[in-house]
Amino acid sequence: MRQTIKLFRIGLRQIARDGMLLVLLPAPLLVGMIFKFTIPFANGILSDKLSFSLLPWYGLVDGMLICLTPMFTAMVSAFLMLEECDEGISAFYQITPAGGYSYLSARIGIPSVWAFTTTVIIVGWLNISNLPTAVVWTCSFISTLEGIALFMMLVSTAGNRVEGLALSKLMGVSLLGLPLVWFAPAPHSYFSTFLPSFWIGKIIIDGATVFSITLGLLSCLIWIVLFIKKFMSRIL
Repeated sequence: MRQTIKLFRIGLRQIARDGMLLVLLPAPLLVGMIFKFTIPFANGILSDKLSFSLLPWYGLVDGMLICLTPMFTAMVSAFLMLEECDEGISAFYQITPAGGYSYLSARIGIPSVWAFTTTVIIVGWLNISNLPTAVVWTCSFISTLEGIALFMMLVSTAGNRVEGLALSKLMGVSLLGLPLVWFAPAPHSYFSTFLPSFWIGKIIIDGATVFSITLGLLSCLIWIVLFIKKFMSRIL
């Protein structure tokens, strides 16, 4: 555990020296505050001027915040690990007591706990659709697992940090399942059931049912399994 904490602190110092990664850390809070204040304000104007309400889509906005928060954390961790791979630092760690699972815990374990905690806090504070606590916690957990899958995908497929930056733009595809819950009528929306974001949307609309939670967790685990072998072979 001591080695894990030490590696995590080293990672924080590296992030502090990188402007792009440093900006990503407070990004979920900034996005949440923008959603919290601009969406209701825009809804008031539209309701008065055009008799059009955004209220039916408030849950979609909160779902986006739930998905984006762990995604930003996944991007920071992935870019940090890719940089260490580029510079040969990760290979050096493997021949020291800090290598192996201590390294993985510092780069994916602690950040995942951070992602889940910050998602629960930010969404619980800034959601605009009055989400129940059970929905916030359940969706935050599924989104955190989705972030782990995205992290593994980025590290295992990108040859270096430059490629990782390009591939990170495709991470937005993972969010497509969310709007389809609102805008694509059944059964067409069910074509995106392989995306965890779809089940986050279902939980927001229908509540934290056992069915949606189970399939949401299963979709995350499937994505993690798809990338874990290649990811582990590159890191360990």
